[in-house]
Amino acid sequence: MSYRALVTGAAGFVGRRLARHLRERGWEVVGADRGEGDYFDCDITRPERVKALLGSAGTLTHVFHLAAQTFVPDSIRTPAASFNVNVNGTINLLHGLREVKSPARFLFVASGEVYGPPRYLPIDEEHALEPRNPYAISKCAADHYCRYYAAATGMPVIVVRPFNHTGGGQSPDFVLPSFARQVAAIEAGLAEPVIRVGNLNARRDFSHVDDVVRAYRMLAESGVPGEAYNVCSGQARRVGDALDYLVERAHEEVRIEPDPARMRPVDVPEVAGSHEKLSAVTGWQAEHTFESVLDELLDYWRGKVREDAESFR
Repeated sequence: MSYRALVTGAAGFVGRRLARHLRERGWEVVGADRGEGDYFDCDITRPERVKALLGSAGTLTHVFHLAAQTFVPDSIRTPAASFNVNVNGTINLLHGLREVKSPARFLFVASGEVYGPPRYLPIDEEHALEPRNPYAISKCAADHYCRYYAAATGMPVIVVRPFNHTGGGQSPDFVLPSFARQVAAIEAGLAEPVIRVGNLNARRDFSHVDDVVRAYRMLAESGVPGEAYNVCSGQARRVGDALDYLVERAHEEVRIEPDPARMRPVDVPEVAGSHEKLSAVTGWQAEHTFESVLDELLDYWRGKVREDAESFR
């Protein structure tokens, strides 16, 4: 069977990986983003642009809705903008698909942050949703709306709740790429030998982005409409241990200093999810170790720092 998918947020870190993964599996892919590359230029907060996107996309079998405001500090600074993109944008896309009577299965990317502070570990999909920052609250609202819409209209909507995921190409706004970039810059002599950090004792469930996009594809194919699925490794990793691993592989001596700007006003000490439901439905298992994720990040940023330095010569 041939598949034709729309990927929103296609120019983003995960969107690029997902589009590549789908094409490697023989899917046709239509990409949309906001003024990025050769993708259809679509501001999903504008219903008329969503209508134009769906009119140009052709007959779709699947929609992967990744477009979002994803950085927690940005959501704290501009919560209304985060809600507009993450909630209203999702509503616009759902309503647009129903208006054109699309048969597409709709996969909405929510977040593991919707659970808030764990009442128990590992977190499964029955855990209460108690988001504790504007980003998580907006994703939680869209998560609820997607599941409501599936029940109310019969649209085949599937919700995924990914926990932390990373890999080469992710923005250094996020913790592990930030560490790797700082190590690479120090090695290249472009920065003082100091890594500035937030809370190193936080424990998070990290996955490789390629494992995550593979889960998205498998759920789009065989997930149950109206259901939500965690996408996670099932293990909590201490952020400070990840930093130690990277520093041990640095070619220069490095010291570590706390940075108040990197501390969240409300933080959760430990997070680990359960992927039992995902694995039961799809057979999914992670293929990348945590160490391989860190090695990839360090290799990526060494190359990126070197490339950037050469471009200024």
